Amino acid sequence: MAKRQIGSLVDRFDLDGADIELDSESLWPALERGGFSRSEVVKARVDELLPLGASLLRSQAMGRLYDVSSAAEPERKPLPEPIRGAEFLAFCISTAGRAIDDRARCLCEEGDLIDSMILDGVAMTGLSIIRNRLGRAIFDWAEERDLAVSRAFSPGAGASHWGLEHQRFLFGHLPERPLGVRLTPHLLMRPSKSVSFVIGIGEHIFQAKSPFSCEGCPRSDCPYRHVDDAKPPGETR
Repeated sequence: MAKRQIGSLVDRFDLDGADIELDSESLWPALERGGFSRSEVVKARVDELLPLGASLLRSQAMGRLYDVSSAAEPERKPLPEPIRGAEFLAFCISTAGRAIDDRARCLCEEGDLIDSMILDGVAMTGLSIIRNRLGRAIFDWAEERDLAVSRAFSPGAGASHWGLEHQRFLFGHLPERPLGVRLTPHLLMRPSKSVSFVIGIGEHIFQAKSPFSCEGCPRSDCPYRHVDDAKPPGETR
């Protein structure tokens, strides 16, 4: 099936998170979101599993920037409403890699739920860091050109009625199986600790504070609405 693309490719972003260093404290935001409390037993298990998780983590990110200034209105229809007037679009993906995803799943299947969830916490923390680096790189590109830049929009995330079906449109602007990530028939990503998103850039785009704030989205009632998280766990700006 031919890829459905909008605009022409003008720039690339490729990030490798091999330099990411995690410590136990950096994992706790992700672990607490998963329901963990800081009991001595759990803290000891986190300390024991962190070296394994770090050795399995393969954080990577990729972005492809397209000039869409001449795109007609029908071509823009699949985009989230707040960025349909963009002059440039950055189609992006980031992942924690297959190795840690596979190990966490195996542990879960074996009944080691706590260990599985701790490795998931390692994966989510590494994913958050590399995702934010990519978002910041795109912001820098826009700021160097005195252009406004939107927040990131992910298919199916509830940010602006942008349905999961738009994964195909987003993936159509990336290389085949980008960073080893594939879509299932139900449009879920594998490895599961992966995230895809698009960012709009242009003179008439509402300027967001950070790539992953909710500024620019008109849905003030969205249950997924969150505060600015430009400073990811384990990394300072």
